[in-house]
Amino acid sequence: MTVELPRWALADRLTLLLGTAAGLALEVALSRYPGAPVGLGLLAGLSVVSWQLLRRRRRPLAVEFAAPGCALRFGDGRLEPCRVGPGTRVLGPTLVLHWVAPGRSEALWLTQADLPREVLRSLAVWLVARRQAAR
Repeated sequence: MTVELPRWALADRLTLLLGTAAGLALEVALSRYPGAPVGLGLLAGLSVVSWQLLRRRRRPLAVEFAAPGCALRFGDGRLEPCRVGPGTRVLGPTLVLHWVAPGRSEALWLTQADLPREVLRSLAVWLVARRQAAR
């Protein structure tokens, strides 16, 4: 089973929006203090946004699930072996997908805004069945 990950997940977009809003709010709050440095709030917001953009660039394009584990497929065509991590959860109609690869571990919150309902459901069923088989 192969799941093509969205280019920009809803969680990524919300992180960018909240980082920008927090930077602006901090800048407005600091502007009320005469001794506060100018631009510190914007710098904080910019650092959150740039961190999220760097995280997004490292994310794989797809996750290929197989019986023993999974593999991450990146934009340059390489496959990196991984395993489903302990943080993988089914939360109502959404799914938190956690994978552990050599030297890295990442999680991605997938909603119906990111993947079709049928794909989320089949992935959730596959993951729950795999978890039950492992016990």
